[in-house]
Amino acid sequence: MFQRKFPNRGSNSSVALEPEVAIAVIGLFSAAADDEGVSRTEEFALSEMLAGISQFEDFSEKDFEKLTQKVYDLLEEEDPEEVIEQAIASLPDEEYREAAYITALLVVGIDGEVPESEQEYISELQDSLNISNKRAQQIIDHIFGDDDEQEYEDDD
Repeated sequence: MFQRKFPNRGSNSSVALEPEVAIAVIGLFSAAADDEGVSRTEEFALSEMLAGISQFEDFSEKDFEKLTQKVYDLLEEEDPEEVIEQAIASLPDEEYREAAYITALLVVGIDGEVPESEQEYISELQDSLNISNKRAQQIIDHIFGDDDEQEYEDDD
């Protein structure tokens, strides 16, 4: 099982992953955040979510299969803590860091429940990705529709 320990920003990791692999690693790591491993549902949902992210819009089914295999190979060959450290350090800019955060949020929220341990995981990931609390809340509101609920309340 993956240990959820994130690196301090400015990691010493010398190995860089392709940004798409890094996002997939973070998504898979997030699916295991519930300490129950990665279910088939979560794995399928992760691939569907990645397909909806602009960084993956040109990926074919075969590309996703290769990506998935690469991620699993990395996790088998290296310590998961080192892989997640590499993944976070390999995200080149804010757009990729936010895509990774969004992926994690969606994967963690797939079952409709976000226990305290997963909330802590998301908070630690947010810090490691250098996403401010204000921006994180904007992303969460956008994804989970708090803005839409507010609009409906205002229409009354």
